[in-house]
Amino acid sequence: MSSTEPVIPQKRNLESEERHQYQTRSTTTTSIPNNQQLDSHDIKALYSKKKNIVINKFKPIISYKPIDFEQFNAPLAKSSFDPNFHIIEDIPFNTRRGFQYSPCRPNPDLSLLKFSTSDLPPFNASLSYFDRSSGTFISGDYNSVTTDKGWLSARTNIPIQEGKVYFEFNIVNSNEQSHVRIGVGRREASIEAPIGFDAYGYGLRDKTGQKLHLSRPVKFMKEGFKSGDVIGFLVELPKTEFQDIVRDQIAIRYKNRLYFERFDYTPTEKMEHLLNPVTVFGEKAIPDLNPFKPDFLPNSSIKIYKNGEFIGTAFEDLYAFLPPYSEQKNNINKLNNNGTLGYYPTVSVFKGGIAEINPGPNFKCKPNDLEPDVKEFHELYNEKIADDVVWDIIDEIEAEAIQTTIDNSS
Repeated sequence: MSSTEPVIPQKRNLESEERHQYQTRSTTTTSIPNNQQLDSHDIKALYSKKKNIVINKFKPIISYKPIDFEQFNAPLAKSSFDPNFHIIEDIPFNTRRGFQYSPCRPNPDLSLLKFSTSDLPPFNASLSYFDRSSGTFISGDYNSVTTDKGWLSARTNIPIQEGKVYFEFNIVNSNEQSHVRIGVGRREASIEAPIGFDAYGYGLRDKTGQKLHLSRPVKFMKEGFKSGDVIGFLVELPKTEFQDIVRDQIAIRYKNRLYFERFDYTPTEKMEHLLNPVTVFGEKAIPDLNPFKPDFLPNSSIKIYKNGEFIGTAFEDLYAFLPPYSEQKNNINKLNNNGTLGYYPTVSVFKGGIAEINPGPNFKCKPNDLEPDVKEFHELYNEKIADDVVWDIIDEIEAEAIQTTIDNSS
């Protein structure tokens, strides 16, 4: 969302549907026959005039506890693999199950929502607590990652959604035994594989300097990169049209701490088929004659710098990421945009490889010839926080409108 334009939320038509539906992991409540008996845990509203169950999907099903008002710092345990890195314990990781998590906290000023969006230290652009493989170890400043296993990935806590954005990767440990790949990926990109493995990510390989997309290596950086190198990324995405953000999130407790749970975006069959575009008939694999071609973002690109020197444009025409090109598979309204879509800077590590994301403003090798409209990645964090505050207020207003409709229907 551009910082130069006011936030003008799109008005939602609260009377456009006969009923509101809200799906959790285990239940979906819709209209019912007059004589059907309902479980009290499923009923969170009153009957409407049309004898449908009307659910105020915004109302939480949990109440406050004293611990909710305390500052929460995720519990860290030192890694036995490297004492400079930590294991973050007792948090819900975003996985391929189709759900994503973010911190929330009590907000008594929101009479119906009761909880608002929050964050965890270090309160800036960094690697995410939740969007990384559980097999990775993270540094105390949440900017570096490593592992003692095979290829695993971690991505940042905020995405790039539009405009020109610059950031750097500091290569800390990359050698003959330990490796690093760096790049950008969408929410659907696997964090249990290196960036560039699938159709949802674009990556660079350390040893050969090859660029990777759909696991297909292409020559790009002649000498590759190694420990001590600084690789700058300039990502350019076209301006996005304003979309109504529908978060459909619910406050939950996990290990006695508060989080919002919402549907995540999962890979589609068409996009996954791009990795191996053949159709198998018995024992024969026949190449697709008319392969699926995803829509792309015009004038999008990823430009690469090595130690401050321009290397070239690694990728152009990145795949589009807004609905209908991303889907929440488990959601009734699978084409919702919940505000988390975009391209995320991503680090992939192998057997002791270490890389650090540098969001700015203290870059090591920022080029002098960047255009004035290029943003530094860290600037997006405050924009994201402002957006979350706005959408919390909008959700509260909509919740009040829905509740008024429910009360008037009784």
